[in-house]
Amino acid sequence: MKRIMIIALALIHPSLWGGTGGRPYGGAYAQPKEDGRCPSPIHARDFSKMEVVDTTQLRVRYAFCAEKIDDPKTYIDLQRLDVGKRVVKYYSQFVYLSDSLIMHWNKANPNSQTGQSWLGEGGRGKGQWSEYEWSDYFFENGQLTEYSQMPQWLNRYDSWYTEPAPKQKWTLHDETQTILGHRCQRATCRFRGRDFEAWFAPAIPVKRGPWKFQGLPGLILKVYDKDKLYTFEAIGLETRHYPITRFKQFKNYHRSTREKVWKMQRQWHENWFKAVDFHKATMDAAGNMVIGEAVSILTPYNPLELE
Repeated sequence: MKRIMIIALALIHPSLWGGTGGRPYGGAYAQPKEDGRCPSPIHARDFSKMEVVDTTQLRVRYAFCAEKIDDPKTYIDLQRLDVGKRVVKYYSQFVYLSDSLIMHWNKANPNSQTGQSWLGEGGRGKGQWSEYEWSDYFFENGQLTEYSQMPQWLNRYDSWYTEPAPKQKWTLHDETQTILGHRCQRATCRFRGRDFEAWFAPAIPVKRGPWKFQGLPGLILKVYDKDKLYTFEAIGLETRHYPITRFKQFKNYHRSTREKVWKMQRQWHENWFKAVDFHKATMDAAGNMVIGEAVSILTPYNPLELE
């Protein structure tokens, strides 16, 4: 049976909600964004159950869809590329740090009636789900594995898949610019339905970049589609050694395919309310909740991968 989610009138009965920034418990449900966007998951990942799979030789931080490159509050997300000898990992720094802080908060407040859905920096995408923030990507042995954490109340669809690591067919150009003090060269490609422009640093001999981009003769420091709907730009490089980790709970995700995961991610974006069977609710004169009509909010979505 499908779960029926309820939109309650918080101003009438604020006890129905977990409080400002709170995590819902029991019969109380977190209120979604009014504009129809997917709310982020409410369950932090368990940092006590992680395995170390490699050690970084290089860590790169990328601003994802920044309005001002020097202001993290204007980013949709802040993301990390961890490059090891055997494993390369790409993931959200904002989400990773929030999960870590929530874990420590839970340990310090074991008897709390509410929890925390987010702690720490979050940029302008805070509290909203997208696959680019809530997926962890691992490259190893020529394969890409994506672990996709789904939006609030759809965690039963958390999934993973493996595919051959994508290879873009790049065309090199003569133009150059300087990014983070490194001379970068321009390159272009078409990948899964979009045209992209990238700037890579030949002096950094790492054939990697943000998200699924790779294969240029140098580290990609900046890349965006031709319409600049999606942009990734490096804001920092480190050569310190950090553990590259993988959550053990990923083993509980459903095994799937890229096509199926892509279709689900798009479906959630386009109508999260319909997916979780959200219903309006009001209170009658006796204080009883009366379930009303189902909610359906179509939200236009233009994904990074069009095919």
